[in-house]
Amino acid sequence: MTEKGNAAVKDFLAYLEVLIDNRRANPGNPERDVLTKLIQGEENGERLTSKELLHNCIFLLNAWYETTTNLIGNGLVALYEHPDQKDLLLKSPEVIKTAIEEILRYESSNQLGNRITTEAVEIRGISMPAGTLITLCIGAANRDPAEFPDPERFDITRSPNRHIAFAMGIHQCAGMNLARLEGRIVISRLLARFPNYRLTTPPIRGGRARFRGFLNVPASVVILITSS
Repeated sequence: MTEKGNAAVKDFLAYLEVLIDNRRANPGNPERDVLTKLIQGEENGERLTSKELLHNCIFLLNAWYETTTNLIGNGLVALYEHPDQKDLLLKSPEVIKTAIEEILRYESSNQLGNRITTEAVEIRGISMPAGTLITLCIGAANRDPAEFPDPERFDITRSPNRHIAFAMGIHQCAGMNLARLEGRIVISRLLARFPNYRLTTPPIRGGRARFRGFLNVPASVVILITSS
C-alpha cells in the first residue's frame, strides 16, 4: 500500500510539472488563473522555488477542492438521512449558516490533523519530548459529549457549535471562510431547485482515514417544466 501511495505521488508530481511548464509557456490571466499567479509570484519579484510551487499546488488541491466537495456531499447525504432537518432548512433558508457549521461538526471533511511538539510536554501522564509527532482526531473531538450535548444528534440549529473542523489557533485553515461560503451557496441553491432529491442506492464512502467523503452518491432529482 505504501509503495502504491508513493508511486501515485510521483505520478501526480510529474503531471504537475508538465502542467506548470505549459503555464510558463502559455500564461493565463493571473487574476483568474491560480497557477499562473503562483508562477509569477509577488510584485516585488519574490518567486516560489520549483519544490515550493509543486507542493503549493498539492496543498491548494486538498484545501480548496477535496475538503469543500466532501463538505457539500456529506451535507446533502446528512440532510437526506434526517428529513426533519432537511424540511426545517427548506422552510427556513436563513438557517443555512448554522446548518453548515453542524455539517462540519457532524461529518468533518478532514478527520485528522498533524502537529509537532515544540517543547517537552506531558498530557494525562504521557510524556512527549520536543519534536514528538502527534495526530489529532478531529472527528472524535467534534463528537465530544463534554463539549456537545447529544453529540450523535444532527441538529442544524445547534448553538453554540465550537467544532474544530478547521482546526484551531494559528494553524486554523486559511480557506475556511471560502469553504463555508461555497457550502452555503451550493447546498442552498440545490435544495431550492431540487427539494425532493433522493438517493437511489446507498452512497459509497471513500474509505480513507484523513478525508471523510463519498466516492459516489447516486441520486435522482425531479425537474418541473412549465410551458409559457
